Order: sequence, then structure tokens, then C-alpha cells
Amino acid sequence: MELALAGNLLFASPDACFGQPEIRLGVFAPAASCLLPERIGRAAAEDLLLSGRTITAQEAFRLGLVNVIDEQPEESARSYFQRELEPKSAFALRHAVWAARHDLAARVREKLAAVERRYLDELMSGQDPAEGLRAFLEKRPPVWRHR
Repeated sequence: MELALAGNLLFASPDACFGQPEIRLGVFAPAASCLLPERIGRAAAEDLLLSGRTITAQEAFRLGLVNVIDEQPEESARSYFQRELEPKSAFALRHAVWAARHDLAARVREKLAAVERRYLDELMSGQDPAEGLRAFLEKRPPVWRHR
């Protein structure tokens, strides 16, 4: 989902599911922590990031994460491109994307640098991330030490 968050439009099948389950392993998703609030708002993003729950394509659409739900999302995306974008100047579209997103890119770059430092320097020095990974590999519930 982190890769999809960086895109402009997201087309999904009706049975698609979205989530950031990293918190269940005792870690968090750095890129999603920066991009998801920008896409769906802070409250909805925190719900997904802190709970690790998975949502349906319909809920993702309602939250604004998904733009189109279609039985054949690849064909739907292709049709959208051919109908809405291909007739336009690629030069103008590049500039329009820049205009719509340049402030987002700057905010995300700055925030991601800070989030990654915290992830690597502080979170990964704790005991719970190692326990979460061990528990996952051993297919058992984690025993958190909360440190």
C-alpha cells in the first residue's frame, strides 16, 4: 500500500483489501506514516496505522484512498488514461502534477527523513520489534515487553 500511496490515482478491484499491518509486528510503516495522512486525513490514517486493521475497497473508496472500484481495475485505468489523459499534452500534464504536488513532495521528504531516523535509531533499538518478527516467523502471538 505504501507504493500505491505515492501514485496519483488508485484503481482497485471490488475484492481488494488495504492495510498497514506493521504495528502487529512491533514496528510501524514509515512511508505510510507520511503519505497516508496526506491522502485520507489524519484521523482515518491514524486509525489504520495504529490498529493495523485491513479495509475493503469500498471503505478505501469512501476514505478517498481509492479513486475507482472496478471488476477489471487495469482495464479501467487504461480506459481512464486513454479517455482523460492521452489526448492532453504530456508536457502540460507534467507541470500540472508538479503544481498539484510540489508542496506535498517537500513535506513528505522532510517528514520521511525524521520518521526514518526515529525508526532506525530509536524503534529498532527496542526489544518489541525483534519479538514481533520472531513471533511472526514462529507463527505465534507476540509477548510484548513494551520497550
